[in-house]
Amino acid sequence: MFFIAALVGLQVPGFKNDYGHALRSAYSEAQLNMAPFERDAKKFFDGSVEKLLAHYQKSDDPVYAKGGENLALLLERENELEAALDDFDTHPYVHLLKSPILSISKQVWNNYTPQIQLDTEALVSSVVFALLVSWTIEALFLLVVLLLQRAMTGLFIKKAPQ
Repeated sequence: MFFIAALVGLQVPGFKNDYGHALRSAYSEAQLNMAPFERDAKKFFDGSVEKLLAHYQKSDDPVYAKGGENLALLLERENELEAALDDFDTHPYVHLLKSPILSISKQVWNNYTPQIQLDTEALVSSVVFALLVSWTIEALFLLVVLLLQRAMTGLFIKKAPQ
């Protein structure tokens, strides 16, 4: 069990690296999608994308207003990716555990190829994961043994007559 957990632990840094690359790629794509709107904002609204968005949204033309909704979605996605990237760059493992972008982590997971990296990060991850799994299994085993002991002693203890 320890060996299997160690092999799984070796995969964690590779997945983290792949997720980071995918997150950066998605953010770059979002920036490219926003670039034409940022140029329009710079040209017509002193660089304020928010003012450009408000201009789109208050239009009476339904097609133009729908374009504003799409722009809002693009802006929201870019902001979400930027915040996630900042979080990932600061604390990558905490980000992956607490708040990954699910669409990106699912994409990475579906395309992930197991890899064994023999660097310090991978080896530490491997040992830590293997120890956590081993200790958890041992703790569960001890809990089951203690519960069985209590159950068995409860069966054989007879109450003294009063």
